[in-house]
Amino acid sequence: MPTKQIITKLFLLYCMLSFSEVQARIYEYKDDSGRRIFVDRLSQVPAKYRDQLRSREEEKDQLDRAALNRLQVERKTKSAALKISVEKARIREAMEKWITPFELRANQILVPVTVVYGSRTGQLTLVMDTGASYTVVHKDSIKPLGAYLRPGGAAMVADGSVVKTQQVTFDRVEIGPYKSTNVTAGVLDFRGGATGSDGLLGMDFLYNARYKLDRENQKIYWDPEKYQQLKEQLAELEKMEQQLNNPPTAPDTSLPKR
Repeated sequence: MPTKQIITKLFLLYCMLSFSEVQARIYEYKDDSGRRIFVDRLSQVPAKYRDQLRSREEEKDQLDRAALNRLQVERKTKSAALKISVEKARIREAMEKWITPFELRANQILVPVTVVYGSRTGQLTLVMDTGASYTVVHKDSIKPLGAYLRPGGAAMVADGSVVKTQQVTFDRVEIGPYKSTNVTAGVLDFRGGATGSDGLLGMDFLYNARYKLDRENQKIYWDPEKYQQLKEQLAELEKMEQQLNNPPTAPDTSLPKR
């Protein structure tokens, strides 16, 4: 069948459907005795009763608007809930960066430390030692890095003896959220020890770091004020989320029955 004929038939069908919809419209009004009357033509409704038709049209329009408003509120609520969920995830991720778990051995705190030398990375476990002036690592612990060691002088160890030391400069050292570049540390040719650590984390780092020790849960909170701010922001978002999930009951604004 030619395309033109198909379009013509579709157009005629559309006109028939449209005409049917117009013809199928029913008008309702009440006469002076209160009797409900239904007609299918506007011309059959006496002029003095046509205000009733407008009232019904207005009522229908108000109901349609109420449904539309509810839909808009629902969409806004879902959008807000999604934004809150995304922000909560971001804050939780940020909070995790400010927490470092530690081990407690022989009443000493051992923390994980990442050292980078050239293209190689090493994971060390260092004892937090506020009595050490600078950070010291054991020679064997950084051997896989192939780092260049230079003479460093001498240092006194726990038994009171004096030993020769060397020095190494790491390209980067990462502890918790902190990343320091070009960090120089002492190197000791040391084996054994009660803690099984890879060295000491000294005051050259700890002096500038703000932290809080939670011995019960074995966690270090770096920059406690910053962490508390994130915690308060998370609590506020959770409160907002709860309000979205449990909105206050809206007053009944439905139209009175006629």
